[in-house]
Amino acid sequence: MVSFSGSTLVVRPEGEKDTMRVTVRPATLMMEEQVKNFSDIQTCDFIGATLVKNSLGVLSAQEVHLFPTSMHGSGEGLYPATPNSPRMVLNGTVGQINTARLGVRYRGASGEGPYLAGPNNTVQGCNGRAPIDPLSGCQGSILISVPPNTPVTALVPADKSHVKPGAVLALSLMAGQDGRPATPGFTIESDTPQTPAVAATVPVPVKAPPGKKTP
Repeated sequence: MVSFSGSTLVVRPEGEKDTMRVTVRPATLMMEEQVKNFSDIQTCDFIGATLVKNSLGVLSAQEVHLFPTSMHGSGEGLYPATPNSPRMVLNGTVGQINTARLGVRYRGASGEGPYLAGPNNTVQGCNGRAPIDPLSGCQGSILISVPPNTPVTALVPADKSHVKPGAVLALSLMAGQDGRPATPGFTIESDTPQTPAVAATVPVPVKAPPGKKTP
């Protein structure tokens, strides 16, 4: 992020030299990440996790995100991070907590739970991103591994005073009434000023609001 006037963000998207002006509306949702521990996760928390198979064939978390109550159900399901990717995204509700394990309930697009890993890392049972209609889709559950030192973060409300030059943001973008880019919401992923040599990356879909990280 280059500058912020209170109503306009000036950002420089990753890999681009030119800046972009983005309108911030009164209703724009501003969130920030806080570092947490595995012990901070509670039953009934709505979480997101990026998963990969470990050497035992168990889906293991690379990172875990705690979402606020207002975002319960956002992006719910179990689905590939990108088409044909071995990495999976899981958004669901914590139902069980064991040492280095989480049992997660979720609503998916089709099939019936519980989750089973099939050949070639395919998903059998309830999978896919949950449909908008809360009465449709399927109910699934899965037990995932959370190795020690897995990053755990929480999304919490932020105010405008936390939006500082040099911060790394994940922005959702849409066309405003004047046709210019506007954001319905963004996440402060780091409020530490970044040097020009530090490149930002595009966040995975379990994060909300989604978008490019822009210093």
